[in-house]
Amino acid sequence: MSRSTLSAEDIELNQLNEHRRRLEEQQRELAKIPERLAREQKERETTMPPLADLVDRMRAKEHQRKYSRGEVSNVLRDQNRSLLLLLLLLTATGTLIWWGMQLMRG
Repeated sequence: MSRSTLSAEDIELNQLNEHRRRLEEQQRELAKIPERLAREQKERETTMPPLADLVDRMRAKEHQRKYSRGEVSNVLRDQNRSLLLLLLLLTATGTLIWWGMQLMRG
């Protein structure tokens, strides 16, 4: 019986030691917080804020990249080509209808 009592006491002692170790580790981590906060504050003070027109310049650069002169001319050329094909298709359809009507009249 004394063996099982000792074993239970050893287990309890180990648990207490583990709990104390975790508490000490948390204390060390909490002790580092003020130093870290001071360092972050110093970094914020020494960092230059972004320029006010930075967003506008980025937007203008993106617009210029998307809609450059070459891109616009390519789009216009494609639209003109599509319009020409549409006109040719309508002309061919009209011609076929006219030809069919002429055949039906006999």
